[in-house]
Amino acid sequence: MRVLGVDPGLTRCGVGVVEGVAGRPLTMLGVGVVRTPADADLSHRLLAVEQGIEEWLDEHRPEFVAVERVFSQHNVRTVMGTAQASAVAMLCAARRGIPVALHTPQRGQSRRHRQRSRGEGAGGRHGHPAAAALRAAHAGRRRRRARPRHLPHLARPRPEPAPTGRRPPHRPRTERPYGMIAFVSGTVAALAPDSAVVEVGGVGMSVQCTPDTLSQLRVGQPARLHTSLVVREDSLTLYGFADDDARQVFELLQTASGVGPRLAQAMLAVHTPDALRRAVATGDEKALTAVPGIGKKGAQKLLLELRDRLGAPVGSPAVGAPVSQGWRDQLHAALIGLGYATREADEAVAAVAPQAEAAGGTPQIGQLLKAALQTLNRAR
Repeated sequence: MRVLGVDPGLTRCGVGVVEGVAGRPLTMLGVGVVRTPADADLSHRLLAVEQGIEEWLDEHRPEFVAVERVFSQHNVRTVMGTAQASAVAMLCAARRGIPVALHTPQRGQSRRHRQRSRGEGAGGRHGHPAAAALRAAHAGRRRRRARPRHLPHLARPRPEPAPTGRRPPHRPRTERPYGMIAFVSGTVAALAPDSAVVEVGGVGMSVQCTPDTLSQLRVGQPARLHTSLVVREDSLTLYGFADDDARQVFELLQTASGVGPRLAQAMLAVHTPDALRRAVATGDEKALTAVPGIGKKGAQKLLLELRDRLGAPVGSPAVGAPVSQGWRDQLHAALIGLGYATREADEAVAAVAPQAEAAGGTPQIGQLLKAALQTLNRAR
């Protein structure tokens, strides 16, 4: 920031320019005095002050102008002249659209004001012509460092010390789901391999979704996704689901230790909510280890922690969308909706055809889409 400081006076009008950032050492760019003859007409003296300040503004082009307030004293004539010079400086700045601030002189400058009362002006031998600019920068440093003592509720609370001989209190997790946004409803603006952009009221909201959920979306078509907002220290992430049951299971899974939103979403990408309830209820470790990132010990731990949280299965054993004669068309349309070219979609459908046939006629479309995306990623 570049500041032009003006110490107003008719006989001697001090000017100075400093540059820098508040809180750091400043650089003096220039200092000088605009002089006018004491026996000249007042209008001509004010015109000379204006021309002198305009020259400094043209040369240095400051972003800010700091003008020292008129010092109260008994010499009314000098006070009036100083006030007129101050008005000229503010007029020059306002004409160019430059912000102006007035600063009160400090106590240690009384000697200079005694000189001003004798007509020596701001540019006297003992005065600093850039004092106003320096004080403006200094005031900016003090305001930045000052604490809001008059607003105690903004002060940062001090952590309570842990009791002697005891462990410190458990800190909450840095990421957790919130029910702040229950669902989003709007037009699908874009699709990606792991997310969708839904336009809601002119705002595009990025929602992380499983392949099964993405396979049901089409660009340009309306959609309604049940969502869970995950708040972290450095991000806000929205996870979307086709129904509210999947959203609830997603949040319940994260109550288990070691399960974050990514792992919970991966579990729902491999298994339906009812399939997860059934695996936990029957103690099926193999079903959980099928999820990337879950080993045998992790599966055993999850079975113990989730047994009383997910509840019993609410429906019959679900095997997902059955394979019909149109499964190729469904998978092909889902890949096109994700932005892949027709040739790439044809190759991916052909690559997962053996998996669909080996499933005995009952694979999930979501699993086929996931396998197709993996094939496309390897090809790239």
